[in-house]
Amino acid sequence: MQQALLSSVQPQAPAPDRLAAGERVAARLRGQVRGAIHTDPLMTYAWSGDASSYRLIPAVVVFVNSEDEVRAVFRAARAEGLPVTFRAAGTSLSGQAVTDGVLAVLGDGWRKLDIHPGAGRITLGPAVIVAEANRALKPFDRKIGPDPASQATCKIGGVVNNNSSGMCCGVAQNTYHTMARLRIVLTDGTMLDSGDPASCDAFRRSHAAMLAEIGRLHHEIMADAELVALIRRKYRIKNTVGYSLNALVDYHDPLDILIHLMVGSEGTLGFVSEVTYDTVPEHPFKSTALVPFPDPQSAGRAIIEMANGGVQVTTGVTAAEYIERRALATVEHLAPMAPLLPWLTETSPAVLIDVTAPDAATLEAEVRKAEALLARHGATHVDFSTDEHRSHALWDIRKGFFASAGAARPKGSIMLTEDVAAPIERLAEFVVDLRAMLDDHGYPDAVIFGHALAGNLHFQMGDDFSRPGSAEKFDAFSRALSELVSVRYGGSLKAEHGTGRAIAPFVEAEWGAKAYAVMHRIKAIFDPEGLLNPGVLLNPDDRIHVKNLKLMPLADELVDLCIECGFCEPACPSHHMTLTPRQRIAVTRERARLRESGEDPSRLARFEADFQYAGMDTCAACNLCSLRCPVGIETGTMILGERARRRGAAAHALARLAAAHRGAVETVMRGGVAAADAARAVVPAPAVEAVTDTARRLTGKRVPRVSRALRHGPGRPRARDTRQDPRATGFPVPVAQSGRPAIVYFPACPSRMFGAPETEYGLLSTPDAMVALLERAGYDVVIPPRLTGQCCGQPFQSKGFPEQATEVGGALNRELSALSDAGRLPVVTDASTCAKHLAEFPGDAAVADSARFLLGHVLPRLGAVRKLPVVAVHHNCSAQRLAEQPMTEAVAAACADRVAVLASVTCCGYAGDKGLFLPELNAHATRRVGHDIPPGCTLGVSTVSTCASGLTERAGIPFVGLASLLEWATRP
Repeated sequence: MQQALLSSVQPQAPAPDRLAAGERVAARLRGQVRGAIHTDPLMTYAWSGDASSYRLIPAVVVFVNSEDEVRAVFRAARAEGLPVTFRAAGTSLSGQAVTDGVLAVLGDGWRKLDIHPGAGRITLGPAVIVAEANRALKPFDRKIGPDPASQATCKIGGVVNNNSSGMCCGVAQNTYHTMARLRIVLTDGTMLDSGDPASCDAFRRSHAAMLAEIGRLHHEIMADAELVALIRRKYRIKNTVGYSLNALVDYHDPLDILIHLMVGSEGTLGFVSEVTYDTVPEHPFKSTALVPFPDPQSAGRAIIEMANGGVQVTTGVTAAEYIERRALATVEHLAPMAPLLPWLTETSPAVLIDVTAPDAATLEAEVRKAEALLARHGATHVDFSTDEHRSHALWDIRKGFFASAGAARPKGSIMLTEDVAAPIERLAEFVVDLRAMLDDHGYPDAVIFGHALAGNLHFQMGDDFSRPGSAEKFDAFSRALSELVSVRYGGSLKAEHGTGRAIAPFVEAEWGAKAYAVMHRIKAIFDPEGLLNPGVLLNPDDRIHVKNLKLMPLADELVDLCIECGFCEPACPSHHMTLTPRQRIAVTRERARLRESGEDPSRLARFEADFQYAGMDTCAACNLCSLRCPVGIETGTMILGERARRRGAAAHALARLAAAHRGAVETVMRGGVAAADAARAVVPAPAVEAVTDTARRLTGKRVPRVSRALRHGPGRPRARDTRQDPRATGFPVPVAQSGRPAIVYFPACPSRMFGAPETEYGLLSTPDAMVALLERAGYDVVIPPRLTGQCCGQPFQSKGFPEQATEVGGALNRELSALSDAGRLPVVTDASTCAKHLAEFPGDAAVADSARFLLGHVLPRLGAVRKLPVVAVHHNCSAQRLAEQPMTEAVAAACADRVAVLASVTCCGYAGDKGLFLPELNAHATRRVGHDIPPGCTLGVSTVSTCASGLTERAGIPFVGLASLLEWATRP
């Protein structure tokens, strides 16, 4: 048995018959779907995991964007005998978003977001990220009910199909209870829109037999008082084990029952194409505290009283997150935890509490009530605060426990996560029993935390399933957990993460044979052929929870702690184009495993070859993934290391040549762009682009693409000469004669080489604007005398030549140190990429980015004399990593009545020269930017000239440097 279990956890390619069927499905779908279709080993493996501990390699991956495409997938899969699994964000934790059949990934076609008048309702497509919906509702002080911790990543399709809840949602505000309308597609291709009377009438006629069967099932259950009582009791607390049987007792119309059975069905009954939610209040007044207790029992008793008998409230204590001491230990190093540390003992848990109210007076009263309650139960330190920054910081820690606690596991192990619920009145003893069970089964490093107001606890532990006995250990634990939660406490073995494969063997133990039989009848009514997600939620294999388990082989110390949660993915410019950070890491691990085992050399060779474009070339190496990752994993840095390792002798020789003659390189590049500008003056721009596109095809994309948005740069700007010549005076730096303070300004190479588009405002180039602003603010400006060829080294670093990056950057640092008298004079540059790189590889002189310096030292000395009605703002990746978004927006706000931040663009994908050589990455990363440009907006700003160029081409309005806009606004 042990050997069978071990073999079940090894990730393998799909069986040959599955591979062949996948190819046939792909052939059937070509021409019927507009999204990508993948059957190759690399891409199918990349899509083989979700956030759970399971891995199944799909036979084919297809991106779907419409209901017609969903129908086409149903037909093709049915014809070839393959099952279908739908995937939204892939943050599922129970293995419900993986398959060895057809994986249908939701594309951009499902991003509908429509706020109804008054914001009492919102209609959403299944590919909308939860946080995006809530950002749209925030101006109305509303939100959707479900609020999972993964809301910055997870999508509405998964929220509906798992009936996800969250930290404040409780039971009353989940999808089941706040859904006003659902639009679905069944396996026979029929669409039903529960909010459209005509659609409902047509469905009643066409599917009368199906509705009659649902009606019979409803009447049978209602005639069984014992079963009705069981169902009502089970749904008084959070419960996502099995199908939503409460639909069969809460509703009487078979069509209403059908719609509500879809909620929490984990993609096993049909496809959800649209949902309308009744929104819930998001009170603007909130106070937050992280409250320590002497022991779990006292914390549990306090939570029981705060839970208000299980009644959901929107005023008062709306969230109480239990965090045990061992979980707190994994985040003690984080700054927001510092004030709590003196109050923590070896046994102290803490409870993160939100008190909310519609106005300040009510909030003050509710906080006093909460403080008195906490004092009664022995809280050792109560410090509520209305500071929004502090609140966000504490909640970010809580929301990141899934990943941060997972990252505390030993390298090479998989993270296992469960979420359970018990009746709230038994929470105190439940916490103690759960801790004891984890320790008794060999998981002493497990951590417990959760949404305690709903009696919902999460726990995480690590294990290495490549070790003998580990699968048996987990199996024994799972069975003991089922006994503890389902039998002894009458709770829910899955409170909000869905049943998936993890809990499928234990559904009958929790619900009993009678209710379990009802669930099988539901599946047969909706999907008699077993087309949709078979093995999920219901599974006859009582060991399915310990099969197809992920392995996490060591591959690169930079990423070995990754748990593949997927939180990074929305930030990645190549997401849904090639690979995401999570997928790059998963594939890197598999390549390492194949190299170590030697089991399939041909598969490894294919992986290595295909990874060049998908994994490396199209990685912008922006490392925005690290900002989303709770443990700060920099996948881009891993890719930079691999680029360096893959560079051959010829490439290194070329890099050395470029570093030694970088002045000539800059001159040639500026000349090339200038030539393209000149050609466009006499030849239509499309013709020029056609010529360069042809040259790119003939040279294997070795010739850069020169778009009409790319203009030649201004070169060296001219500053007022107010200094003596140091060669004559003998002083090492120019000596100012004006009596004004001096500043060293380094115009970054992209600002010198690439110019801004023409606008109606007569804007100066970024370097000229910087000089004008600095002089206008009272500075004497010192510019490096030998400017051509001066570079911070970042372009060499990004291409995998760290030695040349150090050489080139070192030369610049020495120059800036000499000009600034070893940092005595301030130094500023105009490109965020340059500022970030110089901060990471510093010299004697600290270099400020333009946004920070303009806001702090220039804008206060000037006054805006003119403003735009609205300006679009792009926060490039380096500015985000420097945390300069507020500064950029503040400068922009001084120049415009309204600032519209590009919400759909994280990294724009231009990535230095990738916009020239891989323009498809920039096109993909900015594909939705047009939706971010408000009516009447005629100008956008960025703090990197290449980013501005790419956005100019994609957004339909010119983007310029931030300094150019500020110079115009303050120009006398």
